[in-house]
Amino acid sequence: MILGAETPDAGELIRILAMHPEIELECAQSAQTGQRALTAIHHGLIGETTLSTCVRPDCERCDMIFDFSEKGEPDLTGALGTAFPDAKVIRMRRCRTADNSDLWIYALPEINRKALVRGARYADMPSPLASMALVALYPLALHMLLNGDLRLNFEAPQSIIDSTDVHDVEQEINEVLSRSQLSFNGSVSISLTPSDTRRSAVMSVDLPCTVDLDNLKQLYDIYDDHHFAFAVLGTTGPSEVAGTQKCVVALSKPAPDTVHVESVADCRMRGGAGEAVHILNLMCGLHERTGLALKAIDFHPM
Repeated sequence: MILGAETPDAGELIRILAMHPEIELECAQSAQTGQRALTAIHHGLIGETTLSTCVRPDCERCDMIFDFSEKGEPDLTGALGTAFPDAKVIRMRRCRTADNSDLWIYALPEINRKALVRGARYADMPSPLASMALVALYPLALHMLLNGDLRLNFEAPQSIIDSTDVHDVEQEINEVLSRSQLSFNGSVSISLTPSDTRRSAVMSVDLPCTVDLDNLKQLYDIYDDHHFAFAVLGTTGPSEVAGTQKCVVALSKPAPDTVHVESVADCRMRGGAGEAVHILNLMCGLHERTGLALKAIDFHPM
C-alpha cells in the first residue's frame, strides 16, 4: 500500500514495484487526486498497472505500508498499522512525527542493516542528501578520522534543492556521525549549488587526513558485502549512478595532509524510491538487489 501515490517519489516507487518479482501493489492512496488511474498521473505505467488511486484505503490484505505523502499521513498510518498488525511501515524523512519515535529505525541500510533484518516494523528513511553524505563519511567516522567542522558542498538538481530542508539535513547527518564517532563534536554545514543533471547529485568535502589513499580505500571494505555502495580512487560522476540505487564514493589526495571525498547518487533513488525498496527487501528477508538490478537510464558524458 502506498500513501501519497500522486507524488513524484511515489511514482518512481510504483515503477519499481511494477517490476518487483515479490510484490503486488494492492492500494494506492491519494487525498489530492481522489479516484484516478495511476497511468494518468505517472508516465511510464501504461501496460504495467490498471490500479487507480483512492482517498481512503480499502483492501483485505496489507503486508507493507509506504508513506510517501507530501507531509505525511500519521493518523492514517497509525490506523492502518492497527488494522494490519503484521504490516511493516516505511516512511520518507519528511513524514516524521514525534509519536512513538523510539519505534522507528533510522533505515540507512549501509549503517543499520542488522536492525532492519532482525524484526524491524517501522523504518524511517534517510533524506537523499544525507544518504549519500553518510555513505561517504561513515567509514571515516568509524576510524575516528572526522575532526573539526564539516562543510559539505552539494551540486544537485533544482527540484531536489527546492524540496530540501537544509537545517534538517545538517542535523540528520550530525546526529548519525556523532553516534558513529563519539569524539566528533564539529558542526555540519551544507552549501547547495544547482546542477544541470536531472536526478543525480554530487557531494564533495575536504578533510584533514594524513592517511594514504590505499589505506583510506581499505576503510570502505565494510561495504564489500553490501550491494549499492562502492569506493573508487580518483574521480566519478553522475553517469555512474543515474537511475540506480548506487552510491559511489571517490577518494583523492590533493595534498599529503588532506583527503578530498566525493559521492554521487541519484536523489530519486537514494533517500527515495530505491531506498524504500532496498529497505523493504531487508525487512522482508529478500535479497537486497531484488527489483533493484536496474539499468542506468540517464547516461551522459562526465
